[in-house]
Amino acid sequence: MNIYEQLATFNIIETERLLLRPLSMADAADMFSYASQADNLVYVFPKHDNIAQTRLIIANMFMKAPLGKWAIEHKTDHQMIGTITFVKLDEKNRSAEIGYVLNQRYWGQGLMTEVVKTIAEFSLETFGLTHIDIVVDSDNLGSIKVAEKAQFHTVETYKALSPYTKVLKVFKRYRKGNHE
Repeated sequence: MNIYEQLATFNIIETERLLLRPLSMADAADMFSYASQADNLVYVFPKHDNIAQTRLIIANMFMKAPLGKWAIEHKTDHQMIGTITFVKLDEKNRSAEIGYVLNQRYWGQGLMTEVVKTIAEFSLETFGLTHIDIVVDSDNLGSIKVAEKAQFHTVETYKALSPYTKVLKVFKRYRKGNHE
């Protein structure tokens, strides 16, 4: 079974406290609640100015090609609190890079570590990937902690332009794989 069949089969994944599922237009208000807060998005993407922009992004970035993209829903309050996606997927080399964002109200609870550990486990064991990467701005201490707590290891540090700010930054590439 190829990677896309696997992703289609596991488009809903459950963790202890969270449900990873496809995004829908019903998530627009929940996404806008964090995507409109610049301090929630420093390292991920520019803030959304209105709910129409959020709806357009959900349609174009998540629903148009939904495989490898999950909404993070909190089981207790049924809020969509973030997303995790394969930002790069290399079928030939059986590798991927993930990116994620979490509503700031849910920071510091270990939720993103729970999600990253789960996606890494599925990626390596079920999807058959050889490794999975997380690229982190070296100033993003929260994501560095997530990568380390999820047992990813630093494989390189490099300078590059931030895709959002176009400012030269130092990035760290973290990796978890079957052949570490």
